[in-house]
Amino acid sequence: MKKNMLNLLLIIIVLFSSSCKNEEKTEVVDDPEKIEEIVQKKEDKTSNVSTTTETSVDIPSFNDQKVQAYVNSYEAYIEKYKKIVESKDMTAFASLGQKGQELSTKAQEIMGNLSADDVKKLNDYMLAKSTELQELSKKLMQ
Repeated sequence: MKKNMLNLLLIIIVLFSSSCKNEEKTEVVDDPEKIEEIVQKKEDKTSNVSTTTETSVDIPSFNDQKVQAYVNSYEAYIEKYKKIVESKDMTAFASLGQKGQELSTKAQEIMGNLSADDVKKLNDYMLAKSTELQELSKKLMQ
C-alpha cells in the first residue's frame, strides 16, 4: 500500500515538474496561404477544447485529524492550482511547486497511521485528484 501511494505521489511530482516548462515551439513561415492554414488549425483546436474542468470528487472524511487536515489542505491546493491555471500566472505556478512538495512530505508521514479502509479511500481520492490535475495541466499548456 505504501508503494502505491509513493508511486502516486511520484507521478504527481513529475507532473508538476514537467508542467512548469514554458517552452513554445516556433516556426517561421513566409507563405501567406500556409499562415492562414496554421491559424485555422489552431482556431479549430481551441474551439474543440472544453472551457470548464469540473470533476465531482467527494472529499473523504477520516477519523484521524492529521489525515483529515492533509486532505483539506490538498483540496485548498487544488483550488489554488485551478485559479493559477485560469490566470496562466507562471510565477504563481512556480511557488505552488513548493506547496506540492510539502504536501508530498506530509502524505508520507500520515501513510503509516492509516487503516486499510482509509488507505483505499485516500488512494481513490488521490487518483481522482491526480486525473483532475492532469486535465488542468493540459489546459495550462494550451
